[in-house]
Amino acid sequence: MTTFIDSNVLIAILKKTEKIHDWAVKELEACKKEGPAVISDVVYSEVSVSLEDVEKVNAFISELGLERYPNNNDDAMFRAGRAHLQYRKNKGERTGTLPDFFIGAIAEVEDAPVMTNDVGRFKTYFPNVRLITPP
Repeated sequence: MTTFIDSNVLIAILKKTEKIHDWAVKELEACKKEGPAVISDVVYSEVSVSLEDVEKVNAFISELGLERYPNNNDDAMFRAGRAHLQYRKNKGERTGTLPDFFIGAIAEVEDAPVMTNDVGRFKTYFPNVRLITPP
């Protein structure tokens, strides 16, 4: 089973002082035993700010055994836009939200879980997506 990995999980793996670091490392390994662990281009971009250059980002992704998801799924992008519209109608703030909607929509269209530490928006706007979260 494919699992989509959120950037907050990867940042927790990078930073050993993060509260969920140990959980993230262990759970990522467990997910990879079930199938590919995948990141979208959005997650790649979000994680890139934590590393010095492209080579280090690519090395980190490779070391973790992650695959890149091609972001050319019109159904997922349409679903992300609709979920974000609903979020805005619910008076959600515009800042920093769209990446979660891309990730949630792709996972929903692919019928795959998301490994994340950010439950709120996923549960509200993508209730059919199974979440893998810290205890």
